[in-house]
Amino acid sequence: MKYDHRLLFLVLTGFVFAGCDRTGDPPVNPYDAVDYGVGDANPYASDPTSIVGIYENVFQVYCDNPGCHDGTFEPDFRSIQSSWSTLVYHSINKNTADSAYDFRVLPGNADNSMLMRRITQGDAALQQMPATGQVVPPNEVENIRTWINNGALDMFGNAGTLPNNEPQILGYVAYNSNFTQRYDETDNRVDSLLTNPFQVAAGTDMNIVFLVEDDSTAIQNLQVNQLKLSLDMNDFSAAATINANFFSIGGFDIWVAPVNSGNFNVGETLFMRYYVNDGDHAFNTEFPRDDLPDAYKTYSAFIVTP
Repeated sequence: MKYDHRLLFLVLTGFVFAGCDRTGDPPVNPYDAVDYGVGDANPYASDPTSIVGIYENVFQVYCDNPGCHDGTFEPDFRSIQSSWSTLVYHSINKNTADSAYDFRVLPGNADNSMLMRRITQGDAALQQMPATGQVVPPNEVENIRTWINNGALDMFGNAGTLPNNEPQILGYVAYNSNFTQRYDETDNRVDSLLTNPFQVAAGTDMNIVFLVEDDSTAIQNLQVNQLKLSLDMNDFSAAATINANFFSIGGFDIWVAPVNSGNFNVGETLFMRYYVNDGDHAFNTEFPRDDLPDAYKTYSAFIVTP
């Protein structure tokens, strides 16, 4: 049988077009009814008295600058959390002449927080921040004050915890009995070297003043407070023990150990070691420690002269 190819083509084409025919309404698109609007550039406005708002409005704007508080040095204002952790209950590196501040931020007490001091006033020793000279606007200063006085909470609403480190023994000063003459100055040390023992005549009554600080215990409530004197810089097992007494003089809280050089022989070198405890640690803090270089031990010593 002979086929007409043109007829066959028309028949097949008709079947194809018939197969593509669509009747009825298309299925409903569930997203057609959604109103996407025009959007909101700031859907969430942070509480300006929270650490989040303060970071966004102050630290990130005025302080997180190249070479400044960008992680180069603390406080670290690169993020909300780094801002909080390097401010709240964080010890300070620079203080006022009267050592009026203990922390960069003291929760609940804006007036005793160094952060407030640094952003509201400055002098030759403590420059007002930011260092660029672009001061923090008054309304933002008040927002920071409110945040501190409300507890200086972190971004999750948690309060900071007061640290409880060992006491720090900052050093000592040796005076005569009525505090009118100092013995430990460099020119009164052997060979006029700061790291050598200072010299004191036999039979001299001295007051050895120890400067101590603690992050959670008042200085007058510190425990132990003993001075030990040994002829061996590394062995204090048979050392003479002298109890120190607390005094508050001229705004300074100090512990004073009375020492009489007459209890020792001329020519002897007495190595001093001071011990203190805040009542929260199993071991006493001591200075100088065994692991320190000998220079600290000879510095903390005196030699009895004729």
